[in-house]
Amino acid sequence: MAQTSSTTTESPFANVSMYLNSVSPGYTQLDENLFHPLPNNVPASTREIIWPMNNGKSINAKLKLEKEYLNIARPPMGPFESTTYVSLPLHVVNDFKERVQRCDKRHEGNMHIAANVNPLTQDPFRNPNMNPGALTAIVETKSKFQSRNPFNKLTTNFNKLFVKDESFENVESSDVSILSYNDEFASCGKLLISANVNVLNVFGLSESSEYEHTKVTNEENELEQPLLRLQFSSTCIITSLTAFVLNEEPIIVFGCNLGKVSIIKPRSMKMKQIDLNLNSLEQSLNVVNVSTVYAIRHPLYEYLIVAGTSNGEVFILNPLAKNELQNYKKEVVGTDSYVTFYRKFDLSIFGQASDEQLIGHFKLCHKSITAFASTLSVEEPLQNDLQPLLLAVASEDGFVKFIDLMFSYRLDQEESASSIVTDIVSNYFNSGVSDVKFSPDFKFFTIVGKGDLIEVFKMTYYNITGLLKKPERQGRSRSGTVNSHNSHYTAMQATQSLQNLQEQLPERSYPPIIKSVETVCRFKGHANSVKSIQFLRGNGDSLSVYKLVSCGNDGKVFIWEFDYKAVPKVKKTTIATQNKPTRESRRSIHEKKNGNLVSTHSPSPGPVHSRSAHRRNLSSDPILNTPSFTNLLSPKSLNLTSVLSDGHSPKSEASETVMALYKQLLEVRSKKSPQKTFIQSSTIISPIVNDKFLPSISIPLATIDLTSIVPDGKIDNVYIDKQAVWCFCKNGDLFKYKVYRE
Repeated sequence: MAQTSSTTTESPFANVSMYLNSVSPGYTQLDENLFHPLPNNVPASTREIIWPMNNGKSINAKLKLEKEYLNIARPPMGPFESTTYVSLPLHVVNDFKERVQRCDKRHEGNMHIAANVNPLTQDPFRNPNMNPGALTAIVETKSKFQSRNPFNKLTTNFNKLFVKDESFENVESSDVSILSYNDEFASCGKLLISANVNVLNVFGLSESSEYEHTKVTNEENELEQPLLRLQFSSTCIITSLTAFVLNEEPIIVFGCNLGKVSIIKPRSMKMKQIDLNLNSLEQSLNVVNVSTVYAIRHPLYEYLIVAGTSNGEVFILNPLAKNELQNYKKEVVGTDSYVTFYRKFDLSIFGQASDEQLIGHFKLCHKSITAFASTLSVEEPLQNDLQPLLLAVASEDGFVKFIDLMFSYRLDQEESASSIVTDIVSNYFNSGVSDVKFSPDFKFFTIVGKGDLIEVFKMTYYNITGLLKKPERQGRSRSGTVNSHNSHYTAMQATQSLQNLQEQLPERSYPPIIKSVETVCRFKGHANSVKSIQFLRGNGDSLSVYKLVSCGNDGKVFIWEFDYKAVPKVKKTTIATQNKPTRESRRSIHEKKNGNLVSTHSPSPGPVHSRSAHRRNLSSDPILNTPSFTNLLSPKSLNLTSVLSDGHSPKSEASETVMALYKQLLEVRSKKSPQKTFIQSSTIISPIVNDKFLPSISIPLATIDLTSIVPDGKIDNVYIDKQAVWCFCKNGDLFKYKVYRE
């Protein structure tokens, strides 16, 4: 079964002391990555599952769990690991159960691993992200590598000489231990990348998701030989991981507890480390660990790395830059309502590329950054200029902050009147957010976290290009009355200004900005915290139907179907519900400070009642149901004459004129928002909709129940392709289902 199960003592009873005296028994050394057989008591409902994901075809399909699973071996516990968050693999737990059955103390009952560990032993509190367990991802590389031919290996080695990695160093010359290396990346259709504590593994997979380098040992155990296996120092813990393929080169990016971001190119064996602990005083007192990393593709750069830390800071890095950041000093250079800047940046389409390695550095909150999502994913090429420039930042404080990079225009040169954070969204329980994802068309996004709900939000955008290139017919207001201040002259002036503007502006499109964010529905199915959520691509269904997959700490994986047109609209509350008093404990922080917030919006005169963001749907207020707020801002209501006047005439620069329109749209948005009553900022804070007024989906398309084979139920991530479904567990166990079509 496992290596630990094969070691028995001389006594007639199995020795269990190694399990009772340690929270991570069996990890005396770094072992190979071994395959283990599934136990015999796995339910039939787990071994075989009806599979609805078949690219829109009517052919029946089933998932069948493979009889063996791969365990990513971990090294012995390091000095910086907390014993509170160690996740044990299945073969260790099963071995302990077997030994307990043969132990003379089995009748005592309640024997648990680490039962003899002294609870008074000093284990100082550490961030849970410093014990993330195994982090695993799969990237497809076959379509981006060159086709197989006799000269493929020669061509690969020849191309290494021309790779743009002058700032990278050879892995052999670094302080990293190379445990194994096999230069056969070009023959693999996919790469499975998994890190456990301080060991990084890169495995080769075929196009049909089969292991390609399985070997049988002398003990008749099967092991998987990685193409590349690296081990870092004992004080290093890999806390975050992402991987992608760019220019025929797989790139692995990970952060560690020492505050470093590492970029590895396994094919060319190149590596680069960026130390984010720049202040020596802070480094000596409290080392900030990198809690999450993310890669984006920007029009001005080949790619950028966005790193979040455990203290709420965000770094935007250019790995290919020439100028290192050794001389950078962490100092506050500016603030706005929600951001503290240490290094300002300009990542708008009007900005200029920089040779600095550190593009931007700012602080968003006081808790750990947990996830990033962007409309500029590095996995997809930039479609066109109509693609939004959004970066969503999730954190443990329960909020997701949306940063529109267009509002970073000239941020590094002058003070900005508006914040780069345009919208703030909270999950229903206002607890830690673990993941946020955009739909492939950027019309929706989802939020998951410590709660058991999955929330779906709808996004609409302003078409900036359409507003600039289509003259508006002004002369009558939306209510039908004639506009004041000589409307005929104003309309002619605006039309003439727009015509002059069109002649001045270059022939290009401009990124849209957010117009509205609203809650659409919630998925209810998980029984514990949800760890990961993602949209599935290529479903073969209509444009309004999406497939999502979620996993969490309840040992289950759910496949959801979301049809926006079929989901009921958010229910509107009645006046009786609005006037119903609520408990003081359910009121939000802003409502407690502004108890008379609703008095001006009350449907009838009377005493002021408290409002609960959880128990009441704010979007049901009479002021929110008016056409001016429902549409927020139509092109007809936009006063382009004011945009083109006083310093923003057609004679001014095109970028200044376009950005004036962006800022006016954001300003009108904030004025239309009811949150503006007590928040003196242009940032929109979306209200939390009461759960009983929002439609919910409780029946998934498919359920993968792994509770019988995942001891702690913690499933970290899921990968789905046409041939297989992979479930990656925090304890290092990798379970694979094969897709069989009838």
